[in-house]
Amino acid sequence: MAKTLAGVLALSIAALLFAGCGSDAKTDTTTKESWLFSLQSDGTTGFDQSSSVLSVPVGNLLGFTDRPNRVTRALTPTEFAALWTASGKDSFSADPPNASLTYWDSDGTDAVAHTVIVEITGNVSSTGNVLSMTLQILSPSGAVIPTKMYRASLFVDPHYSIFTGMGEFAYK
Repeated sequence: MAKTLAGVLALSIAALLFAGCGSDAKTDTTTKESWLFSLQSDGTTGFDQSSSVLSVPVGNLLGFTDRPNRVTRALTPTEFAALWTASGKDSFSADPPNASLTYWDSDGTDAVAHTVIVEITGNVSSTGNVLSMTLQILSPSGAVIPTKMYRASLFVDPHYSIFTGMGEFAYK
């Protein structure tokens, strides 16, 4: 009897452990998409220190979502700049994003990488393949962005809109 009881107990525990394995349940994708952006320069990036305008020749521009959606999409400079013309409480015009600007101080073998945390305060525009945007330095304290940068990358905070008002702009 003890062997039978132990067997039933072991079988019950195993059944409980494996319950739900192989389930066809899908990840909940009804969560509002949180889009992050990565911009890689294609050449020398310039910064006008008097107006605080960054001008980036765009090499790659990608939007991607966090879990549970896990969606990516390549963007054009025009599509990215349009995020600042959208309205609503979650738009970049209402809540300017923070970004990490990473760049090299020269194109030589002794180049040093630098990172500055900025806020993209607006006035984002695209002319051809060049994105221009006004920045405000957040950290490090006292940082100065040089007028010329090499291999620059910009990593932009989340955008919670579903890009309404931009036509069929579904990221798939």
